[in-house]
Amino acid sequence: MQEIDFNKIQNELLAFTKTEVSKFLAAHPDEVFYAFAFDCNAEDAEVNLCFNTESAFSTLLAESQSGKYKASYQTVEQINELRYNTGDWEYQSFATTYVLSEEELFGDDEDDDHEETEDDEGAANEHTQNLLLHFSKTLVEFTKTEEYQKIHKTPDFKIFCIDHDENLDEAELRMSSFS
Repeated sequence: MQEIDFNKIQNELLAFTKTEVSKFLAAHPDEVFYAFAFDCNAEDAEVNLCFNTESAFSTLLAESQSGKYKASYQTVEQINELRYNTGDWEYQSFATTYVLSEEELFGDDEDDDHEETEDDEGAANEHTQNLLLHFSKTLVEFTKTEEYQKIHKTPDFKIFCIDHDENLDEAELRMSSFS
């Protein structure tokens, strides 16, 4: 795996986020949002931008509490899990970017014949964690921009950067290191 320029990734991701959020807000000028997230698949260097509104969540919660899964959405914890599950948001993945090319991610094709070792797995995990840290840092930087200020937010508005296989507590803990 070649050396990764994390500063370049952060600059490009910040520019992408500012541009795409501006376009999104122009298309949704009257909506108020309770959360904005980077929904990531860091293993593939993928970042999806996501927003949700209280009205969309209220509809989802009502459907969830009356449907076949109604027993699953009764406690505060269960409701919060649903509330911050970006996969269920109305504006899930309204814009997507891949911050690394396949070559940057996987190296040359010559390596296709070698078996994956524990060292490779450990390096991949470290690589994923490094990307998530830089994605989170970029999201914190985004909160200092004019584009962020233009978001119509609820009083309890939340931002977070979450990987596809982690929970909100893990994402918030990582974000707290940059606040």
